[in-house]
This record gives sequence, structure tokens and C-alpha cells, in this order.
Amino acid sequence: MTLLRPDLSDLPAYQRPAEPPAGLRLHMNEAAADWPQAARNALLARLRDLPFHLYPERQGELSERLRKRLGAPEGGLLLGPSSGALLDLVAMAGLSPNDTVAIPDPGFSLYPLLVRRHGGRVRLVPQGTGFPLEPWFAALDCRQIWLTLPNTPTGAWVPPEALEPLLAAAAARPEPPLVVLDEAYAEFGSATHRLAVDRYPNLVLLRTFSKALASASWRIGYLLGDPALVAKLTTLQLPYSLPAASLEALDVALDFAAEFEAAVRVVPERRDRLSAALTTHQAAPSAANFLHISPDPAPALEAAGMKVRRLPGTDAARVTLPSEEDTSRVALALGAALPAPVPRQRRRLLVLDIDGVLIDADRSFMEAVARALAELRPALPWSDGVFRAFKRLGGFNNDFRLCAGALALAEAYGDVDLQPVIEGTGGRGFPALEGRIQALEPSAQTIVQKHYAETIQLERPLVTLAELRATGRDLTVLTGRPPEELDLAWRVLGFELTAVCDAAPHLRKPEPAGLLQLADAFRAEEILFVGDTIDDARCLRRAAALRPELQWRFAGVGPDRLRFVSPGDVQAASLRDLLPILNQELP
Repeated sequence: MTLLRPDLSDLPAYQRPAEPPAGLRLHMNEAAADWPQAARNALLARLRDLPFHLYPERQGELSERLRKRLGAPEGGLLLGPSSGALLDLVAMAGLSPNDTVAIPDPGFSLYPLLVRRHGGRVRLVPQGTGFPLEPWFAALDCRQIWLTLPNTPTGAWVPPEALEPLLAAAAARPEPPLVVLDEAYAEFGSATHRLAVDRYPNLVLLRTFSKALASASWRIGYLLGDPALVAKLTTLQLPYSLPAASLEALDVALDFAAEFEAAVRVVPERRDRLSAALTTHQAAPSAANFLHISPDPAPALEAAGMKVRRLPGTDAARVTLPSEEDTSRVALALGAALPAPVPRQRRRLLVLDIDGVLIDADRSFMEAVARALAELRPALPWSDGVFRAFKRLGGFNNDFRLCAGALALAEAYGDVDLQPVIEGTGGRGFPALEGRIQALEPSAQTIVQKHYAETIQLERPLVTLAELRATGRDLTVLTGRPPEELDLAWRVLGFELTAVCDAAPHLRKPEPAGLLQLADAFRAEEILFVGDTIDDARCLRRAAALRPELQWRFAGVGPDRLRFVSPGDVQAASLRDLLPILNQELP
């Protein structure tokens, strides 16, 4: 009698390779150091009073805290007991018997077990010590595509712009495969693939806190994806799947995010120094917290009291980066000397609005809105003064919304001069009309865009790409323009930048989600946002409140800047006038 599925009869249990019984732990992908003492004390104080007889009830609360920090939409994040457990959930939800999953070879040893336990078949995509993308295009007929970036055990990585053609090709198929981006080691790379999540509904991103928050013991991970897809996965997660102690650990670790982040930031520089120092061995290029070293360094390192992960079938081993002192021991055991640390360059991000910052678009947008209102509400008096009053009010950074707001006010107050009506609110706006404004916005967008196709001829660039690059910062854009109008902006500017645009309510520029996504995507430590409206300033301040461990600063430009800049902000008449200040290294 067969009591279990026949296809499970030869499925081996997950087992770690044989390793020495003692020695420095370089064989596991763990943080180099334990929690800071202050964080440990804070958690122990909580655990001392934790009611052990009650079920854990904080998963929803902490999911929401994490969701806001990451700039994800409502319902777009799922917290789970490790990223591996969440990947198991993805396999269970998406695989039918004999469905094929493409995984990297070499890759995470858990992947084949997860696929087979849900009745799927594995297609190995050969990668070597790099991560060539060409073989993946041939695997797009699979049910799921599991991409590990950085990969394990090699540390290989590809930048977002290089991965984009593969993601676009997968999404364009008649039946797109589910693409799983496993970013367990994302914090150690120069950038992340965070911005792909909102653009591809067939993609989910997995991360773990084992490394980023030195919390391997607590087994916590999360998944980001399209809310409709995440909702389905949520229904399959067992209730109370995260222990109360793990939830408390996550809450405390986020309180001490600055200390954990500082420990993570020093690893890449240490990793690269060790890699460059090796003379009798070779390390593959790595964007993770480990090195793939050949020929096999295990004999020398084990003789020096250090455990490493030997890779069966190869003459290589994976070596996790320890502390500075122990990394010197690794180098010495391999016949090398670790160079002294060099001053680390902080990751500085310059985020730019388009309209009023990169492009002089006022006249263009004013004319488009005026023409739209003349068509939709001919008797309504309209002027540049009313347009600017809306902008000063805040909440109307998007001109489709501004047009809809004018129509809603006209319905409420009649065809009168709206400027004194707007200014008479004392900056409170019109919350009672919010529902009507939202209802009018789709039709307003259609008409405004029709006229904008003509008024765009009035736009002019305000700065060149060469001038921006001279700041020495990573460059990106956060704009209220919808995706279809970004191409028009690039034509005016003559160059393109990575951009987050008004593609979804949670990404609208008055919301901080776009800035938070950009900070994650660029692994930024210092974020300077240049804007020309009160909405831009509010957006920056809300982002700073959600991730206080990063350094945030706002720069106001344009004719109304003195109305919304605060002490500590930077201000200049235009972006071009601001650039000399940036080049003098803002504190």
C-alpha cells in the first residue's frame, strides 16, 4: 500500500554537506557579527514580558510597518518564516504536476527539493561562475523562472538594466511565467531590482533578514509582488506561521536599523579587498557576502581553524566574509596579506522632479489645462493665477488631478474666479470634494493629454546630462508624469534616467513610496530630492520619517520655493543654480 505520493519516494531530505565539527563559521551565509548589545537588551526586555500562552497576533501590524518602509502598495507584501518558506508557498500555489521550473546551475541547493516536493520538474540553466542571461531566454516556456541575484554559491549578479530585456520578454509571452527574483543577498550589491516589482505583475521578489538584520536565528523573510497575486499567496499561508518571538525580533531590529545597516555597508569593501589580495587562488566576481574561491581553499582554511562550504564536483569552495580581523586570517592562510581598509564612498542619490526642475514645463501644462477646461467647462474663468494657487495648495501636483479639482470646484461654487476660493481654505484643501475629484480625473486626463500633445512644443530643458553627472551622485527621477508621458520628457531633455513615475496611486509623488523604492534600488545612504512644489517637500519628509536611518535632504527650486522650504533645506532659483552648491559637497 502506497501512503504517500510515488514521486516522493526517492526525494532526499535536505542535508548540509559534511564539514569540520569545529572552527570559525565561514561555511554558512551568516552576518559577520551578532546583534548590537543595545538591540539585544531591548529584545530581551520584550521577551521577558511576552505572554507565552497567547497566539502571535502582530504579523499584520509588522507587515504594515515593513510595507510602508519599502514603498509597497497595500496588500503588496507578505511576511513569512524565511524567504525559503515563502518560495515553498510560491511553488505550492503555482505548480501543477510536471510543471517545469528553471533554476540556475550552480544555484541554491534547496531549489530542486522545493520544486520536486510540489510535483514539478527542474530545468537547470547553466551559469558557471557568472550569470549569463542568454540561456534564460530559452527557458521562458517554463511555468516559473527562479533567478537568484546575487547567485549562490558564486555571488554573480547582473544590473537592473541588463536584466530588463529578459523580464520584458517573459511578460510579453501569451502565458507569462512567474518570475521569482530571489534577492537574499541584495544588501551587499551595488543596486537592487526593487523597481521591477511594480512594473511586472508576473514577478515576485524575495528577501531575507538573515543577513541584512543579522537575524538568521529568527527565520524571517518577506515577499513583494502584485497585490492580487500576493492576496492569493496569503490565503495559503498557515495562520500564526511566525512565532511571537520572531515578530518581536523584527520590530526591535527595525528600531535599530541604522546599526545593522552600518555593519552591512562595510562588507562589500572588505570582500573586494580580500578578492584582490589573493595570489595563489582566484575569487569569482561577487556581489554577495561571500566569495567563490578556487582552487579549493578548504584544506588550508580548515587547517587554520576555519570552516568553509566545499562545492561538490568542483575544485572550489564558498567562503563567507567574517570580521576584519578574521578576514586577515583568511588571507594569511591562503598566502596573502589583506590590505588595510580604504575610506568608503557613501552612496549618494540625486532624485529629480521633471517638470519645473529638469524641464521648464509650466507654460506647456498651463496651456494644456486651460484648453481642457475651456472644452469641458467653457464658462469657468481661468487664469495662470488659479493654476498656481492649486499648486501652492498642495495635493494637485498632478495636472490631471488639478483639472479635475477645478471641475469639482466649479460644480460646487459655480463658474466663478476660483483663486480666492482656493486661497481661502488656509491650505486645508477640499476633502469633502475628494470623491468627486477622483471620479472626474479619468475624463480630465483624456482631455488634458489630448491638448498636451500640442503644448509640449513649449517645453525646454533646464540642464544637461553632463552637468548632472558632474555632481558625482547616482541620478534618478521621481515624477508625477504618467508612464506614457515619460518618453515625451526624454525627447525634450535628450537623455533618459532611471525613473519612478505616476503609474499607481501608491507611487504618486505626494506619497513617499517612490522615494523609498529609489533609495532601496540604488542602495542609497544619502538622498537629495530636488522639487518645486509643497507636495515634493512633503513627500521627502514622509519618506525620511519611515526610514530615519538614511540621510534625507530636500532642495527647493522655482519661483514658489520660499513658501515650502524649511530650515535645513537647500534652495536655489533653478536646478542649474543649485548645481554649484551640490558640487561643493553638501554636508
